[in-house]
Amino acid sequence: MVTFSWLHDPLIHLFSALGLALLLGLGGLGKLRDRQGFALVLEGYGQALGQWLPAVLRGVLLLLLPALELLAAVGLLCSPWLGWSAIPAALLLGGYALVLAASLGRVEDCGCHLGARRQPPAAALVWRNLLLVLMAFNLLLPMTDRPLQGFDALTLGLALMAGVAIYQLAHVLISNHALLKEL
Repeated sequence: MVTFSWLHDPLIHLFSALGLALLLGLGGLGKLRDRQGFALVLEGYGQALGQWLPAVLRGVLLLLLPALELLAAVGLLCSPWLGWSAIPAALLLGGYALVLAASLGRVEDCGCHLGARRQPPAAALVWRNLLLVLMAFNLLLPMTDRPLQGFDALTLGLALMAGVAIYQLAHVLISNHALLKEL
């Protein structure tokens, strides 16, 4: 029988918290840096979702979402010790998955890119967000009392670098798949 006791390890909790905080923090800062681009993305979702995303709500989201992402990132940094602080991140990522699923094939740009390459929503992005929600919910589980060692810091740093590389690679592959569909 497979056990998932390793999910309670403090190193896994720190990896999840730091990785998700990095993702949401960069997302929030990106939205603040490119307000016009973010407004265009919201406009696209508004056209696709109709009455579910009226202009007034888009205006509120334009101001609120970057702040919520940054606050969720800060909460994630506290989550290894305060598990409930991961709930805002899980709710945001779950909400994004829901909006992506509802707008499949109807929006030109998902707005979930960290670079300049635009891409339409895809089922793979929905699944990616659901996996990120699971990472956030893992932070609600209690950690074991294993003390962290010096080698754990090296492991955490390398795991974060590998996680960022895998995330970016998956993002490029999903984006390229969407581009190939257009040909």
